[in-house]
Amino acid sequence: MIGAGFAGAAHVEALRRIPRVHVVAIAASSVEGAAAAAARLGIERSSGDYRELLDDPAIDVIHTCVPNDLHVDVNLAALDAGKHVLSEKPLGLDADESGRLVAAAASAPGVTGVCFNYRHYPIVAEARERLSHGPAPHLVQGTYLQDWLLADTDWNWRIEPERAGVARALGDIGSHWIDLIQHVTGRRVVRVCGRTGRLHETRRRPAARTLTFESGAGSAEPVQVRTEDHATVLLELDGGCHGVLTVSQVSPGMRNRLSFHVDTADAAYLWNQERPNRLWIGRRDRPSEEVVRDPLLLSAPAARLTHYPAGHQEGWPDALRNLIEDFYSSIRDPARGGTVATFADAHAVTVAIEAIVRSAEEGRWVDVPAVGEEAAS
Repeated sequence: MIGAGFAGAAHVEALRRIPRVHVVAIAASSVEGAAAAAARLGIERSSGDYRELLDDPAIDVIHTCVPNDLHVDVNLAALDAGKHVLSEKPLGLDADESGRLVAAAASAPGVTGVCFNYRHYPIVAEARERLSHGPAPHLVQGTYLQDWLLADTDWNWRIEPERAGVARALGDIGSHWIDLIQHVTGRRVVRVCGRTGRLHETRRRPAARTLTFESGAGSAEPVQVRTEDHATVLLELDGGCHGVLTVSQVSPGMRNRLSFHVDTADAAYLWNQERPNRLWIGRRDRPSEEVVRDPLLLSAPAARLTHYPAGHQEGWPDALRNLIEDFYSSIRDPARGGTVATFADAHAVTVAIEAIVRSAEEGRWVDVPAVGEEAAS
């Protein structure tokens, strides 16, 4: 495990629920930090330099759970060392970096994947399965709303573009929605028209280090904010489907409200991550229904992702477990396929995010080139 923050700890917890996988070491940005994380998480070995782990032939898989600006270096080094690599998103700070990783992965011996974990909810799989056998969607709507950066004293490394990239709300959470809608509908975002905004032009950066989802405290200095707090996006999927997305990290009371609503000619499908075990299906010619997460009622792709009987709720940690289990199954049998986002999938999302940022800057619709066509755009 490379990275000892929120994501790294969540990965460790999920890994321990998967048979025949052993978490043997963790690396952090300092020897002291790594040792503290190892003690907290019950990991025997720790290191202040991730390269020590890459040099160990007994380690098969690397999980990259570090801040965004380190993703390209860590992932490239891990690929060069012949490791299987599961990376948190994004692959890099921009499409140039993520494109380099796609090229590197193509010639590397290991299996690679990216943690767009919302794909791996059973009810999401159910919506995808039903949409794949029905009429094409003509309209999509969605949100990803949070409030953890509502106050001007809220601070995190994600606010700094040098560490997180030029898009913050769009890059951090909007990227999840874009990947999810493309995965569920099987259609690519091809055109975008975006607007971005800030609630706070300056924030008060605390003197002490703050953790993700933690407000700053103590003395603080005012810092000019250069990334967006919220955004709205008109979009078009291939095949002519229109859509709209609202993204915000400053919406009071919204803890983690990711939702999508897909309309087709015979049904609508609505899912809300804060009620993850229910899929609302709207009809005109008969009563609407709500499908619950019951392995006896779901399609085979969705039922495979359930681990408990109906009425036993499964959520975000279980989806991450499903993702990681899918990834390790692909390592054991590379021919089996799977639904883990590929490096190319993650690169495509970064390309779409950059198109939205460009659209907001230029005040116009912008085409989103397909992966492999960026140089010609």
